[in-house]
Amino acid sequence: MSQWLCETETNMLAIISKYQEELDLATVHEHKVADEYARVYAEKEAKGRVIDSLQQEATMWMDRFALTLNGSQELP
Repeated sequence: MSQWLCETETNMLAIISKYQEELDLATVHEHKVADEYARVYAEKEAKGRVIDSLQQEATMWMDRFALTLNGSQELP
């Protein structure tokens, strides 16, 4: 009986070790995915700011052009 308990304990420790390794790998993967998401989100935000800036500049130039066509302002 004690040999059976010893073998059972050894088998259980092996199973626990296996699942701990899998959990560790899953945790590493989760961190990589979270880091990648953060990088992509930051890149998206930066591109959005550039697009907003370009849209504001384009609007400014269109407004100036419209004023110039109406004769109320000269082009710089």
